[in-house]
Amino acid sequence: MARKQNSLMARALLILVAGVVGTLASVPTAASERTVRGEVVAVNVKDSPPVIVLKAMTANNEELIVGATVDSGTVITRGKERVTLGAIKVGEQAAISYLKNPNGLLARSIHVR
Repeated sequence: MARKQNSLMARALLILVAGVVGTLASVPTAASERTVRGEVVAVNVKDSPPVIVLKAMTANNEELIVGATVDSGTVITRGKERVTLGAIKVGEQAAISYLKNPNGLLARSIHVR
């Protein structure tokens, strides 16, 4: 039950964040890649597609939740080693580079520190 709630929460956050990030973007181009750094608050490898959610702080010291889908083209690393999405744990610090697409945000790379 807890996994299902986390999955639903991550999906809801993904939709919310996609809208917020879309309104915050200074140049509305679909091809511009952005990066966010923060704490991992959810990793849902069993979702289709899988999702990762970070909590970051803005320059105005406001909390921002960013969720992105992960596909087979997403490069995931810890240090210099490649890892799987399932190896990432809640509470770790990470950076996600992502693209906005019609379905939300797509992670291009994830780097865990």
